[in-house]
Amino acid sequence: MLLLSCTASLVLLATAEPIEQRKVLTNASQIDSLITVTLQDFRIPNSQIRTQTVAIDSVFSRTVYTVRVPSQFSKTSFHLRLHEHVWPYSVQTSGTVQFPERNLRIHLLYNNNVLRSVHLNTDTRLNLSGD
Repeated sequence: MLLLSCTASLVLLATAEPIEQRKVLTNASQIDSLITVTLQDFRIPNSQIRTQTVAIDSVFSRTVYTVRVPSQFSKTSFHLRLHEHVWPYSVQTSGTVQFPERNLRIHLLYNNNVLRSVHLNTDTRLNLSGD
C-alpha cells in the first residue's frame, strides 16, 4: 500500500503543472501595460480606446480606459483575459454590468484600492471586423 501511494505521488508530481509564482507590482504603469496587452489580444484598435485621468482627491487620481466595442464582442471573455494577466500581480478585477446597454465596468483593485478602470461600451455602429 505504501509503495502504491509513493508511486502515485511520484506520478502526480511529475505530471503536475508548476504553480505560477506571484509577481511584484512596483508601479501602476505595469497595470497599464497589462491592459494594453489585453486590448491587443482582442485586436481593439487605438481609435476605439480613450483614456482619461480622473481626480479622486488632492493626492490620488485614476486612469479610466473607455473602449468602444461591437455588440457581438464578448465582454466576459475580455474580463477573464484581463483577470488572467493581472492575477499574478495580486490585482483583483471586479466587474459590473449596466443595463439595458449591457456595458461592462471593470475595476482593477490592488490592496483594496481601485487603481484603474476599464469601461467596455457597446457601439452599434461597429462590427467585429473592426469598422
